[in-house]
This record gives sequence, C-alpha cells and structure tokens, in this order.
Amino acid sequence: MCGIAGLWNLDKTPVPASDIDLLTDALAHRGPDGRGIWNDTSTGIALGHRRLSILDLSDAGHQPMRFPADAADAAERYWMVFNGEIYNFIELKSDLEKEGYRFRSDSDTEVVLAAYHAWGEAMLHRFNGMWAMAIYDKETQALFLSRDRFGVKPLYYYHDEYRFIFASEVQAIHKLLGASHRLNADVIGDVVCGSFFNHATDETYLQGVKSLTGGYNLHIRPSHFEAKAWYQFKPVPVPDTLTLQAAALRTLVEDACALRLRSDVPIGTCLSGGVDSGSIAAVINRKSSGGLDASGERFSNYTHRAFCAAFPNTPIDERAAAEKLVAQLRGRLDVIDILPPTPEELEIAMRSCDGPMHALAFFPIWKLYRHIKQSGITVTLDGQGPDEMLGGYRPAAEALQAAIDTRNLFWLWDVYQTYSAQGETSQVSSKAMTATAFVQTLKQTVKRWLGRPFAYTRSANLQAMRDVPEGFNALDASLYQQFFQSPLPGILNQYDRCSMAHGVECRMPFMDYRIVEFIFSLPSQSKVGGGYTKRVLREAMKDVLPDFIRLNKTKLGFNAPIVDWFRGPLKAWMLEQMSANEFLNAEHFDGKAMKAAFERFLTVPNPQWNDAWKFWPPVHLVWWQRELRRTANGKVETEVA
Repeated sequence: MCGIAGLWNLDKTPVPASDIDLLTDALAHRGPDGRGIWNDTSTGIALGHRRLSILDLSDAGHQPMRFPADAADAAERYWMVFNGEIYNFIELKSDLEKEGYRFRSDSDTEVVLAAYHAWGEAMLHRFNGMWAMAIYDKETQALFLSRDRFGVKPLYYYHDEYRFIFASEVQAIHKLLGASHRLNADVIGDVVCGSFFNHATDETYLQGVKSLTGGYNLHIRPSHFEAKAWYQFKPVPVPDTLTLQAAALRTLVEDACALRLRSDVPIGTCLSGGVDSGSIAAVINRKSSGGLDASGERFSNYTHRAFCAAFPNTPIDERAAAEKLVAQLRGRLDVIDILPPTPEELEIAMRSCDGPMHALAFFPIWKLYRHIKQSGITVTLDGQGPDEMLGGYRPAAEALQAAIDTRNLFWLWDVYQTYSAQGETSQVSSKAMTATAFVQTLKQTVKRWLGRPFAYTRSANLQAMRDVPEGFNALDASLYQQFFQSPLPGILNQYDRCSMAHGVECRMPFMDYRIVEFIFSLPSQSKVGGGYTKRVLREAMKDVLPDFIRLNKTKLGFNAPIVDWFRGPLKAWMLEQMSANEFLNAEHFDGKAMKAAFERFLTVPNPQWNDAWKFWPPVHLVWWQRELRRTANGKVETEVA
C-alpha cells in the first residue's frame, strides 16, 4: 500500500526534478516508510513512489521497481510503481517460477512485473487483490495504467497535448497544476448536495483531472491515449438452495480472509456491533486458532486485536455488542471513544481529506485509524460491501417493487416486515421509513399500470461508468447501483483517505471478486427474505458468529452523531462557518436559506437524522475553498468552471 505518481512530458523534454518531487511528496502520508524517484531524461518520463512497507520490508521491495531486476541499465525493460496488494501473489509466483522466472524479493510488486512480462494484460484476470499501477515499457515507449475491478484503490490523471500526469490523490495533481486551476462545477454541485455519485464517474472536483474507473486500463503513447474496460461483471453458477448457497459463501469468505492475512507487519480488525465486521473477526479468530486450514501460508501477523469506534451517550453507540463479541472470541478490543471534536481537531482532519467530504462520517473514521496506527497496527481487515450487496442500506422501496413485479405476495409481506424491524431510535424510525416506502411504491406501480412510468433523474452532466445488467429486478438493480455507483464508491473513497492519512492499509475481504460475483448471481430472496437482510451471509455464519450478532435485525450504520453534535458542541462552529460571506453568497447553493434551515433545526423538539445530514457538505465545501486560498501563498485564487 503506497502512494504513486508520475509525469510524462510527451515531447520527451526532461521532467524537472522539482516537479516529480512536488507530486510525489504530496503523497508522503500514504507512504511514510520510503521514497523513490525514477527520472528518465531521455524519454521525458518520471515516476515517484511513497512506500508503506507491508510485504518484504527490505530494500528489495523498493519502488519504482525495474524488470528484469538484475539487468544492466541498458537491458532493463519495465519500470513500475504500484499501490495495493495482490493477495494471491504466492500462488502466482509459483506459477511463474515453473515458467522459468526467478525472484530477488518476497514482494508482490516483483510478481506483478514478472506476470506482465509473461502474460501481458491478461494477468489482471488472475489477480485477486486491490491495486492501482503504472508500468512504463522502455522498448515500446508506452505507459500502462490499471485499476482493480471495483476501484478499491484510487488513481487519478490529467493530460493535455504536452504532458500526462497521474497520482493517487487529486490534491497532488492540484499542487502541480497550481492554485488557479479551475474546479469542476458539475462535481462541486454533486458534492454540495451530499451525493456520493461523482465517485462512480470519471470526473473529479478539478476540471480536466479524471479518475480511472475501477476495472479499466489506460494506454498512453505520445500520440495515443485510450481508456478501456478490462473487467465486466458476469453471473456465475450458484447452488439452488439457501443451505448450499450459504455453505459456498462461507468457504469463499474463509478463503478471502486467509488471503488477506498475508503480511509482514501487524494486522488487526475494525469491529462494530454488526454482522459484516463481526463475521470477519469471527472467521479470522477460527483461522488463527487452528480451525481453518492455512496450508500454503507463508506468514501471518494477526494480533487478535480489534478496534471499535464508540459514540458514548448517542443512539449509534455499538460498544456493548463489540465488547461481548470480542470476549467470546477471546481477543483484545480497543474501544475508541469518538467524542465531539474541537474546531482545531476537526480542521486538522479536514485538511487530510482529498477535497470536500460529503458527510461528517469521515471524522470518526479518521480518528479510528489514527488510534490504530498509534497502536502499532499497519493493516486492518474491514467489513465493507455486504450492506450494498445484500440489502442492508434499506432499499425497501426497490425490494417491495420486486415483490410486486413478481406477483409474490408472501415475499411482499416478508420484505415489509424485514425493513420495519430494523430498529427505532429518537432520530430514525425503520417502521416509518418502510411505511413511507410502501406507499410510494404503490403509487409508482399504479402510475406504471396507467402508462405513466415514474423515473428517477439526475444531472446528465455526471454519468456512471457501468450499466445495470439486463434481467435484474428492482431490488437487484438497486443493489448493483449501490455497489458500483452510490454509496459504495464514495465510502471506499472515505476509507482510503482516512486510513491512508495515517499510513494504514485497509483490506476488505467482502470485496473479493469471487464473493461479489457469487452474491450478485444469487436470487433476490437469498439476499432479503425470511425476516432478514443479508440473509445468505447470516446463514453462512451459523456456528461461526454468535447469534446475538448474527440474528440482530437492528441497523445503525456507521456515521457521526450529527444531530447531537450539531445541536451541541459543534453548534457555534457551524454557525460561524455559515455566517461567513462566502457561505451566505455561495454560488452552488443558497447560503442564506441553508443557514436559516440550520437555525430552525436547532430549535425543533424532535430532530431527525434526515434533517441534519444536508448541512455538512456545503460547510465543508466553503471551508475547503477558503483553505485553498489560504495555502496558495498569494497565488491566483481557485476559480470554479
């Protein structure tokens, strides 16, 4: 896990050392363990790398890495910078050794280079991992960039007729382009609405700076530029019964966890009171206790330590469930109390973000990973993915619509009962939300029957890069969109920014492509049914995850307790931000109306989370724009396109 960067002057003029240094060092937080630069003045290309040492801590894992590694400078062909992990690199290394390849390191990076030489781009289909990589071929004078199937690791680029720039974060490219570079009005408009959607597009907050889409490759020569998809979801065969489906999923989850325990540095887990992270912790516990076959493993540095973010005296505190689970698993739990931040602490966290965040949820994630790093842990296994794939984020309307479309009244009632039972708090009512969804679904169904279909619309200026597969019902389509469009890409962005701000690698077993393809190939009632969301996962975790977690229907979600904080410790700071002239006269939203709405929110007797979420995005946006001007040191202020 690292930070990567590169700059290619397409007319072959040498890259100034100051430019590649600026680009690379803007990513120092991503790689505190090492720094490397390769600058080829004969071709005008330079690669930069900031290293977070996880596999092979020796100098043999240093990047940029060349291939063949033992060749003289004139004989070497490839140079690469790599961010991420190829979890099955041991098996791939064995395959390559049978083909005659020899290795000087124990890193996955060298395996990737040998695989590229042996198999070309077809290597990507053999990889199980997360990555963003750039490989320069000196023989063909071509640059190849690739991003993993689901875009877990970030990769951004900018090009014009003179040069091509790439980096792991937009802010690094921004530093090179300069403070006067224009912002992307479409993305800024999306962010200020609290939307995650821009992360499913190739657009970023900077005009002309693109995000390489997950599952895409990029080919660059001085006179050629092409982005092309290398991965597309395809259904896989699945068993016919829920019991057999659960058994197959359990095997996949166990293997995904085993692969992600490969590390030369200490590993822990992040843990809430939910079934997703609880499943990961329980499966790893069985493995490390000898209950899961680990034949062929080279190493494991699992520490039996779990880390839980707690929110004392708020409705979203899951401390008690996490403590009970870890006690049964005989592990060690660090509970990090996420208290209301001071303005100073909050602004430190905001400065570590790559642009404005759509939700204040980034702060507890940032603080959690800061504690993890301070505790000597460099890698965590986290539970992202099942909510989006298995109906955890309350797609009640879509599930109800799917039941209506299939004329399945039993499943219709089952879906209604399932989502109505996800919990009641003073700020969120699953009963009220499900009832509202049911009424809206009936209205939309009647409109369709009358020949007046209801359609969701959004700005045509931002387009998702993946279409929903044909044949998916309303629920399956919603889950696919949640995974590939929103909210998951935005959540992955949050976790990458907040973990890498402290130099911690976040591994996600449920993002294993075998699990993703398996789950999306299952029938809908294996996902939501029998009174539960995540039905097949709960069934898979029988006798692994204790039932008080496995069968708990309450859905809290990981977020900041914004209702409590906005009406309490952060009230004065929020009002201060909203009283600034640049907020009141903002271009992309009505600042005066937003401030008036916030003042009303402060006085209502029963404030709801749905009333509070909209206040953060515009506040962070305006603060961030002010910070850009402050750090520009007198340069031209950033403009909006």
